[in-house]
Amino acid sequence: MAFQSFEEVWAALGRLYSDIVRLQESQQQAVSIYTEQMKQVTDGMGRLTSTVATLAGTVTQLAGIVDSHERRLERMEGQ
Repeated sequence: MAFQSFEEVWAALGRLYSDIVRLQESQQQAVSIYTEQMKQVTDGMGRLTSTVATLAGTVTQLAGIVDSHERRLERMEGQ
């Protein structure tokens, strides 16, 4: 592309600069969205981990209760 005057060059540089600024803003917005999504995923994983730990503790407690009842039942059947 050949420019006929300095004004054409200057206008092309202005358009290029505007395009670069828009691209940078778009990239910053994408990074911001990605960062927020990753924070939400991380928070969700933390809640999930906590829930699984609570569930595991509850299952362990219930297993102890079941064992106790089974032993009691075996003693009653053995009499």
